[in-house]
Amino acid sequence: MLWKRGESRFIPAVFGTALALSACGGDPVAPVEAPPRPAKLVTLEAASELEKGSFPAVVRSVRSTDMAFQVGGQIIAWNAVDGAQFQRGDVIARLDATSYQADVEQAEAQYLNANSEYERAQRLIAEDAISQSVLESRDAQRQVAKASLDTAQKNLKDTVLRAPFTGGVGVTYVEEFQNVGAQQPVLVLQSRAVEAIVNVPASFVLTSNLRRPTNIFVELDAAPGRQFPAVFREARGVADSSTQTFEAHFAFTPPAELLVLTGMTATLFFETEPLSDTGEAGGVDVPLSAIMIDGDSRYVWVAKGPDKVLERRDVTIEDGVGDAVRATSGLKAGEMVVASGGDYLQEGERVRPWSQ
Repeated sequence: MLWKRGESRFIPAVFGTALALSACGGDPVAPVEAPPRPAKLVTLEAASELEKGSFPAVVRSVRSTDMAFQVGGQIIAWNAVDGAQFQRGDVIARLDATSYQADVEQAEAQYLNANSEYERAQRLIAEDAISQSVLESRDAQRQVAKASLDTAQKNLKDTVLRAPFTGGVGVTYVEEFQNVGAQQPVLVLQSRAVEAIVNVPASFVLTSNLRRPTNIFVELDAAPGRQFPAVFREARGVADSSTQTFEAHFAFTPPAELLVLTGMTATLFFETEPLSDTGEAGGVDVPLSAIMIDGDSRYVWVAKGPDKVLERRDVTIEDGVGDAVRATSGLKAGEMVVASGGDYLQEGERVRPWSQ
C-alpha cells in the first residue's frame, strides 16, 4: 500500500465535499408562501350627510278659540256637548230672541216713519214749502233710524252662535237654559287640524341656518309605530325665560279613524341635511373598530387588489360618537378595510374575508 500514515484522515473529507457538491447541484427548494389570514372586511361607503334627531312634543289644535255670544240672554238651544263636531256655519247654540225680535220690529217702525218724513220733505222742498235745513234734519233722523234698525237686526242675528270653522268642542263652560252675558265664553272650539309643539334648545337654533330639516314626522305616544308626516309652521323668536328654549310648531294631519286631541304627547322625528353652500366636508363612514392608533396618528388597514394585500393608510377622523366615525381624508368610497383585529396584522400580508 502506498498510503502514508496520517493520509487516512483525508478520505472522509473528500467524500464529504463530494456529497455537498452533489447536493448543491440539485433543484432549489421554493419557499412556502403563508396562506391569507382571515379578517373581517368592510367596503366603505360615502358618509351620509343626513343627521337624525328628535324632540318630545305636545299636541295642540292649529286653531283654538273661545266662543261667546255677542249679546246676553238665556240659552234655549245647546248642541255643544264635549267632543261634538261642527262644520263651518253649523248652529252651536241659541239664545231666547224674544226681546231682540221686538227691538227689530220697533226699529223698523221708527225707520219707516223717518223715511216717510224724509220723502215728504223732498216733495215740499220742490214746492219751496220748507227750507233746506228742514230737509237735512229729516234726512239725519232717517239715517239715525236706519242705524238703530241695523243694530237691532245684528243683535237678533247674534242670538245664534255658529261655528266659524270646522272643528270640535274641546271644553264647555255653560249649560242649556243658563243665562249668559255678552262676550262671556261658553265653549272652546278646536280645529281638527293639529300641530306638534316642541321646545328647541338654543344650540340647535344656533346652526339651523346651516342645515335644512327634512323627513319630518310625528309619532304619538298613544299610537307607537305610526308615523304622520309633518310640516314646519312657525317658531317663536324669543326664548322661554325659564327653559331657554324656542317654541316651534309643526302641523300634521292624523287619519280619520284616530281622534287626536289637544294635550296628547308625541315625539317629533326629523333629519337634517347641509345646505349646498355650507362647504361641509364629505368623507366616508369607517367602523370605529377599524381605526388604529400610532402615537398621534390614526390609520386603517386597506385590503388592495384581488389578492387583498394589506396597506397601512393614515386617515383624518372627525370627532363623533357611535359605532362609526367619519374619515375626511385618506380613504374613499369603494375601498375595503379591515374592520377589526388590526393589531395582529402587518403591511404586505394577504387577507381573506372571514366568515363565521
